Formats: sequence, structure tokens, C-alpha cells
Amino acid sequence: MRLKRSPAAAVALLLCVCSAARAQEVAGLSEPEGAQQRGVYGMERAANEYGVWGGGSFGSPTLIGSTERVRLGLVAFRYARVFARGENLVLKYTLDAVPVASMSFPSSEATAGGSRGVRKTITGAGLSPVGFQLNFRRRERVQPFAQASGGFLYFGERVPDERGAQFNFTGDFGGGVQWKTGARRAWTVGYRYHHVSNGYRADVNPGFDSNLFYAGFSIFR
Repeated sequence: MRLKRSPAAAVALLLCVCSAARAQEVAGLSEPEGAQQRGVYGMERAANEYGVWGGGSFGSPTLIGSTERVRLGLVAFRYARVFARGENLVLKYTLDAVPVASMSFPSSEATAGGSRGVRKTITGAGLSPVGFQLNFRRRERVQPFAQASGGFLYFGERVPDERGAQFNFTGDFGGGVQWKTGARRAWTVGYRYHHVSNGYRADVNPGFDSNLFYAGFSIFR
């Protein structure tokens, strides 16, 4: 006795065989090396970043502040979190705690014959609790970025002298490159235009601007 097969059953059987063959073919293909690399370096979720960075400035412009020949050195601990991302961009909130800040600038001191010019160095600490960093090419190993942040520094004495204030506001903006050496590690080099000011809360407010170059290291969790 011969079984009858309908054309629909034959077509269905053919489609099943072809689908199985196609699935086996796809499963046998490995992801291209470039795609694997992009996945390792990408920021695909709301990752937390913990890092440390430090830098210094040996020259100063006067775009916002008026004090010339300012030198600034900073050491900071970084926390950042990814909270928005697009196809090629990622936006991070940043917070920097500054345990050590050293600022040097021209000043004068009284002498028996009048006064003389000296360099005054003042140390302090502070926090930049409001910051944002925009990374470009977020799936690549090397990611350029732009950033801006604001906060404060509290110095051990009044800046620039007794007519100034110990508590000063800070603001900066700049950019750099973040180089990811793995899924959870990255080096950073960058530049910030950094400004220090007491916000006219004291008798004098000369303002201090710095060309700040820095480097840092981060881990992601």
C-alpha cells in the first residue's frame, strides 16, 4: 500500500530540512574577530566606573580669571556611571573627590623697605559633584570624549590674600581620550580648562585659570 503525500506536506518537509541546514550553518560560524573586540570594549549597560587621576598646569590663560602665571596641581578620585547611550555615544555622570590641590601664583610680601614679589603656594581639598562626560565611538577600544564639571575647593588660607576667601568655586571643561585595555580597565589622558573663583563673596575676586593636563586609570564594575 502506497502512502499519498500532498504537495503542501512536501513543501513543509522541504522547508524544515532547509531551516535545519541553515541553523547548523549559522551555528558553525564564529563571530568575526573585529566584532568580538568591539563587544569587549563597548559600554552596553549602566556600568559604574571607579578611578584615580592627577595632573598639573605650568601656565595659565586669562579667559575668565585675571591672575597670570598660575600653577595648579590636583589629585582626584573618580566615580562615574553610564546613564544614557546611543549607537556610538555614551553619556556618563561624573563625581571627583579632590584630596589634594596645590595652587601657586604671584604675590607680594612686606619687607623693611616696602614689599617684594614672591610666589605664594596654597593647598586645599574639594569636590566636583556635578559633572558629565560624553564618550564617542563607545564600542571601540579608543574613545575620544568631551567633559565638563563644577564644584569647590577649600584652601588652608584665604586666596589670594586676607581680602579673599578660603572657600572657592571651581568649573572646568575639556576633552581627551579613554583607552580601554579590557572590558573592565581603561587609561585616560586629557586636558581641562580649569577656573577657580570665590564668586564675589569676598572683597577681591581675581579668578585663577589653568591649562590642566592630566592622566588617570579606571576600572568598571
